[in-house]
Amino acid sequence: MTELSRDMNAYIRPSPTRGTLGGVTRTTNEAILLCEGAGYDIILIETVGVGQSEFAVADMVDMFVLLLPPAGDELQGIKRGIIEMADLVAITKSDGDLIVPARRIQAEYVSALKLLRKHSEVWKPKVIHISARIGEGISER
Repeated sequence: MTELSRDMNAYIRPSPTRGTLGGVTRTTNEAILLCEGAGYDIILIETVGVGQSEFAVADMVDMFVLLLPPAGDELQGIKRGIIEMADLVAITKSDGDLIVPARRIQAEYVSALKLLRKHSEVWKPKVIHISARIGEGISER
């Protein structure tokens, strides 16, 4: 993130929701269009921790990534809605003492995704875990 924030081709702006649902502001879509018009090919939209009914951002993006911690509620995303919208589920901070819980959560989400209705015929959502250590790899299922 530090390198990205210094890149002259990157546009980073926090988007407080100002009380709106969906995890993004009412003007997020306009900001995306402005960035696209300025020539940006990759635009990352970070929401403010959406809940099971707050996924308006999914209609604004090409790829919806759900980030989850390796510990916490058992299969918290299966609350229907948010997990169905995910194109990619990434279990974060998956190293050290959290490797085993991260792999368990990864396996649970892989199983859960098999039970949900697919929202695309051409893309099968992936579940990965990402190490917090720089230089460590990504494990995919």
